[in-house]
Amino acid sequence: MKYILTLLFAGALGLSQAQNFQGIATYKTSTSLDLKMDSSAVSGDQQAMVMKMLNQYLQKEYTLTFSKTESIYKEVEQLEQGGFPGMDILGTVMGTGGIFYKQVKDSRETRQMEFFGKEFLIKDTLEALDWKLGKESKTIGSYTCFKATAETEVVEKSISTSADDEEIEEEEEKKIVTITAWYTPQIPVNQGPDEYWGLPGLIMEVNNGSTVILCSQVVLNPKEKVAIEEPKTGEEVTRKEFKEIATKKMEQMKEMYGGGGSRGGNSGIKIQIPD
Repeated sequence: MKYILTLLFAGALGLSQAQNFQGIATYKTSTSLDLKMDSSAVSGDQQAMVMKMLNQYLQKEYTLTFSKTESIYKEVEQLEQGGFPGMDILGTVMGTGGIFYKQVKDSRETRQMEFFGKEFLIKDTLEALDWKLGKESKTIGSYTCFKATAETEVVEKSISTSADDEEIEEEEEKKIVTITAWYTPQIPVNQGPDEYWGLPGLIMEVNNGSTVILCSQVVLNPKEKVAIEEPKTGEEVTRKEFKEIATKKMEQMKEMYGGGGSRGGNSGIKIQIPD
């Protein structure tokens, strides 16, 4: 009986430790955009400078603080970087910054973000991808990772602005893209960066065709516990409602700046946004 009680106590202790399990993963992101500029208005040197600034702007660092059931994904604050015409619009459309909370136990998410000076709280059900698990593996850091793929529909937005940033044109095209993820069963949580989750191990790398998210560091059970708290402030809307608000705002901007046309040459940028 003493032997059985000891085993039960050890099992309960292990369960308690699993419930309190926590980790912090650091990710670096890199996004490639299709940038087209009017060569008659912008020299080759100017285009190279713009591309350099754009690449710097799109290289972000995030932290994912996670437990077995919930996580917080947020950008690491950096010093302000120089911009170029259309940069503010690009950042707004891509929804950079903010805080993304996922509760995988209840399959729900909350994204807190600022949009044109107003804070929103976007609450909705977590969207699950239909992952196909593969046998291919590779090492990321000190972790053995396995490949998984999924297909999803995205909206490819084409945004054009004039050289003086006073005119905007926007087009949309729906397309199917393949997402490739690498996860490690050595960290047995179904968490991952940004909206990615649902694999039998922490997602260490994601490539959706335009953006690569790569884990550069993982700290398991840090000495100082970090609270994983769902954001509370902002106007509460659903994902669909926020999309309608964003679309309406972009329409207002196009009307404000005179729709299309050309002043000193146009620049165009294509980005992919999950539908």
